[in-house]
Amino acid sequence: MALDHAQLYKPEKKLRKLLKKISTEPTPEEVHELRTNIRRMEALLKALQLDSIGNEKKLLRAVNPVRRQAGKVRDMDVLTGFASSLHAGEEADCRVSLLEYLGVKRYRQARKLGKLVRAEKRSVRWRLKRCVAHLDKMIGDGKQPDIDARATTEAAATSLRLASELRDPPRLNAGNLHEYRKKVKELRYVLKFAKNSDGDLVNVLGEVKDAIGEWHDWLELESAANKVLDHGPGCGLMHEIRAIARDKFEHALSLTNRMRARYVAGDGNRKGRRKQKPGKARVTQPVLAATSRIAA
Repeated sequence: MALDHAQLYKPEKKLRKLLKKISTEPTPEEVHELRTNIRRMEALLKALQLDSIGNEKKLLRAVNPVRRQAGKVRDMDVLTGFASSLHAGEEADCRVSLLEYLGVKRYRQARKLGKLVRAEKRSVRWRLKRCVAHLDKMIGDGKQPDIDARATTEAAATSLRLASELRDPPRLNAGNLHEYRKKVKELRYVLKFAKNSDGDLVNVLGEVKDAIGEWHDWLELESAANKVLDHGPGCGLMHEIRAIARDKFEHALSLTNRMRARYVAGDGNRKGRRKQKPGKARVTQPVLAATSRIAA
């Protein structure tokens, strides 16, 4: 049994529970759990090639706006934490103005999220129940190899495809690094569904994901500060935010490039090498080994 059945059913169980008890104005913890488990559910259905089936397709369509709205609330929670950590000094009034702006925006986005969840939770919980029934048919209880084989094959193929996609784009920069993070997250989710997943690879992908995410959050804080603060180019608070954002970008880029050098093969297009065939995966042995654990 290569797939961890407890991990496969975990997102559905948590989502149903969250949707039932979530408050009218969700707390940061509720928002984080809601968003994370929707992401995991999406990754699971895509990995098992269930995302185009009737019920599951409608389920993903229903939870997508919830996840997006939860992301807006989560952004405000993170940015508020960052803004609170700034060394305001003589710019204390600027920091207060920024925190007030983030607080008002968080309140409005949380109210929208609560309203959206109340409107969708009954139908989503019903579709989650049906989704579990489909999972039961596909993966069984782990004691029926013929049933479980299809799920492991689909998951292994998905993980290999996602790993090969980490080769692109050839050069990472501020314009594509955040989009690249989505590939890292999705591969990490799929690998975690394996019963004996490669802990080193999963941890490295997690570090890359977090580093890129933190850099992007500081960029968002800079954007918010530009809207709120009218203190001119000499504002110390703005200088601090921009300096931190630059440092976070350099760290995230360095970490990501090290990961690619270690786990993702080159494109094979240098002079003297045969050109890579489109769609053919080129990943290193550690990634192939991690993928094989799913199908083993």
